[in-house]
Formats: sequence, C-alpha cells, structure tokens
Amino acid sequence: MEIRSMLNAMNKKNAEEADSELIEDVLSISCRKCSKVPDFRSSGCMKCMIHHISVQGSAGRIRLRTSRDLELFGPAAEALCELAVFYRSASFITDGGRSCSDCANSCSKIMETAWSGFPDPNFDLARGKLMSFHPAEGKCNTCIQRTYRALDQAEHGINNLKKKISIEGARMGGN
Repeated sequence: MEIRSMLNAMNKKNAEEADSELIEDVLSISCRKCSKVPDFRSSGCMKCMIHHISVQGSAGRIRLRTSRDLELFGPAAEALCELAVFYRSASFITDGGRSCSDCANSCSKIMETAWSGFPDPNFDLARGKLMSFHPAEGKCNTCIQRTYRALDQAEHGINNLKKKISIEGARMGGN
C-alpha cells in the first residue's frame, strides 16, 4: 500500500512540472530549462511554441515563462496557432505498425523532413525523398498517398497563411 501512495505522489509531482499549460486563453510555456534566450523571432522558439500549441491547443495569448515573461498576442499568436494546425495534422496520420514506424519513408519521417526547414518548410525536399522510394508492399502505396495528401494540405495552408500575413503586413505598414 505504501508503494502505491508513493507512486501516486510521484505521478502528481510530474504532472505539475509540465513544460506548458493552457489556462483559459493563455498558453504558458516554461522556458526555464531551455539553454537559449527566449526570442519570438527565432526559428527555434517558433518551432517550440508551435509544438506546445499543437499539444495543448490554440490560445489567444502565448506566454514564454522566464525570469522576465514575454507575451505574444493578436495576429502573431493567431498565425502561430494556424501553423500548429498544419503541424499537428500530420501527427493524426498513423503509420501502419512497427515496420512502418521504422521505415525512413513513413509519414512521420517525411513530415519531419519537411518541417526541418522551419520557418519555411521544405516540401520539395520531402516530396523528393518520397518519390525516390519504391515500395515492395501494397500497404506502402496507401501510406505514400496519405503522405502526399498531408504534404499538399500543409503546403497549401502555409501558402494561404503567408498571403494572409503579407496582406496584414501591408495594411499595418501604411500606418
């Protein structure tokens, strides 16, 4: 009985030490363990924020928790939340099992290739990697088609987001 209560206490402690939490409309991300200086404009911080948004959900405000908190809101936070939707959409495509997850051409690995170029994902590199794959099994063809669709949807969404950002920037630049 004593071991069970100790395990429960340890689990509660781990749950409280989360790297991010969403409370109402504010996503707080703890940057205290990160070796980099928090900067909204750096690709590393953007990628981290997008990851936490995809895990926790969209927020109107994104707060980087350090000794001196930084907060992002408005169109910039909206853009990051939209990017997180495209980033997250690939994670809903499940690989077909252990052999698929070990495959260098699985959907998750191809999407990692595309997102490695963040903040400007390299969809052409990912498609090239996928085109060079010649599967031996029929189930691979279904996975390849799903991966192509995921790449197309993410690229289309990001292109639309870039247009939206440039239009918003043009509106704001005139003031």
